[in-house]
Amino acid sequence: MESDKLMGCRKVGQTGFTLVEVLICVIIIAILFALSSISLGQPQSNVTVASATNQLLSDLRAEQLLAMAGDQGTTTSQQPHGIYVQSTSYTLFSTSTYSAGDSNNFVVTPSNGITFTTTLPSTQVVFSKGSGDVSGFVNGSNTISVVGATGGVNKTITIGRFGALSSN
Repeated sequence: MESDKLMGCRKVGQTGFTLVEVLICVIIIAILFALSSISLGQPQSNVTVASATNQLLSDLRAEQLLAMAGDQGTTTSQQPHGIYVQSTSYTLFSTSTYSAGDSNNFVVTPSNGITFTTTLPSTQVVFSKGSGDVSGFVNGSNTISVVGATGGVNKTITIGRFGALSSN
């Protein structure tokens, strides 16, 4: 009886873990797993949004250059170029306004989970032929947001009157 008190309710010679010790270990492991899965998912979402934003910026710059130089690099082939923004993709087009039936349109769909929102008039930006200015520019209505599905990661592209692009 004296030895029972000294060993914390264990009989001498008995080995193993108590239920409380096992539960504490399981809880610690569950907490560590939860913390690691949260911190491992965030960088993936950041990279996905950054990649989609960089691709959109590159496509905006390319469309502006095509409007300024022309498809064949000559001023005789100059025509407006633009981007039409939808919720899960955007379309590159080469006319003064977006037309869904145009066979020359090129649709870009980024990886799963990326969505776009915009304050652009008619959800499109059109670069004027020759100058590359934004045609129909409206102050305050000139952003495209790239939003990740997880982690609430969000990047915004701002388009200036003369086609200047900035991202945050």
